[in-house]
Amino acid sequence: MVERRSPKPEAEGSSPSAPANYSEIKIMKNPIKFIQEVKQEAFKVTWPTGKETLQGALMVFAMAVVMALFFLLLDQVLKFFLELLLKVSI
Repeated sequence: MVERRSPKPEAEGSSPSAPANYSEIKIMKNPIKFIQEVKQEAFKVTWPTGKETLQGALMVFAMAVVMALFFLLLDQVLKFFLELLLKVSI
């Protein structure tokens, strides 16, 4: 097999990925241990606070309203020019 490397080996995180080795595929043998590991990883996550979640949701809602108004205005302007163009051509 040919080993492929990043064009910038000095770049961080540019180590070549190893080819798939099917003999190393692990089959989950203990589901309880798997659930415990998932739980441990979930505790490592930095979850957003309620205030941060609310702020994010409000920002998404506000941007959706702004974009809806923008596209409504754009649609009305284009409709006006299209009607004007159709009246002139008839």
